[in-house]
Amino acid sequence: MPRVNIVIPAYNAEAFIAATVRSALDQTFPDLQVTVIDDGSKDATAAHAALNDARVRVISQENRGMSRSRNRGMSEVDSEFVALLDADDIWHPEKLRLQLEALQSRPDHDFCYTGFEVWHGEPRPEFAQQARSGRIDETLSGWIYPRLILDNHALPSSVVWRRSAWDSMGGFLTDNQQTDDWEYLVRASTQHRFLRLAEPFVLYRQHPVSLSRRIPATNTTELMRADLIRRFGMSAPPGHDVDPTALQSFQHRGWCNFADAHTAKGDLGLGLRTFAGLLGRGPYRGRTLTKFAKSLVRRYIPND
Repeated sequence: MPRVNIVIPAYNAEAFIAATVRSALDQTFPDLQVTVIDDGSKDATAAHAALNDARVRVISQENRGMSRSRNRGMSEVDSEFVALLDADDIWHPEKLRLQLEALQSRPDHDFCYTGFEVWHGEPRPEFAQQARSGRIDETLSGWIYPRLILDNHALPSSVVWRRSAWDSMGGFLTDNQQTDDWEYLVRASTQHRFLRLAEPFVLYRQHPVSLSRRIPATNTTELMRADLIRRFGMSAPPGHDVDPTALQSFQHRGWCNFADAHTAKGDLGLGLRTFAGLLGRGPYRGRTLTKFAKSLVRRYIPND
């Protein structure tokens, strides 16, 4: 049984999957297996993922979405540690070794995540060659619920954790791919300590976004944040408190950005109603009015 199993959900990822799997296989920590869940791809994802390497297992299923694919992958593996890797991201070769050393040094911590770099797919040969120390960022380690409820610092492709924690918590929710991984990590942070390695160990690929893509009609991030606060409160575990002012600011920013997107480029009525609600509730009315004015300018005087 390998000590670490890396679960990679993949859908129509033939252009990226081989490089992603290779970055997992090229880890300086060798005791690993890669489990690729081919989620009903219509291209050659499964064939490109295998790499003719015995350490890679490809499981094909009908299309079920990211969260169900992650849950399927976890149900198929049995190892001391598990890790996630998205099908188009890249790992630094020292990632697993340094994360496992950190977790071994602190047996009362169950999750380890790392810094990452946003990446647009350009060649980055120097990334794998740069040395890493494995320095722990203490400000984002320990009981991080008060920080994670504000901003999702833990990129899924950066996280390694003990299989025992997965077994005790259950899997990802499968309601919304935009928030399912954040919900899982926040839920984990109420029960388990986290470690963060300060240096970037992941190239997080960002794809060009079509300007014509429909703006979501529901603010899933802020609705999830409100639900998490309802479920876990302002102190989880007790004594580790969320900053109420910071929370209010993050919530306002999230709703303001949602209102701005619709007022400027989407459903004008929804944008106006959301801005009206923010102005009616307060606080930050000055900030809201400024954003509102800029939204109207962007709608009626487009700069393109």
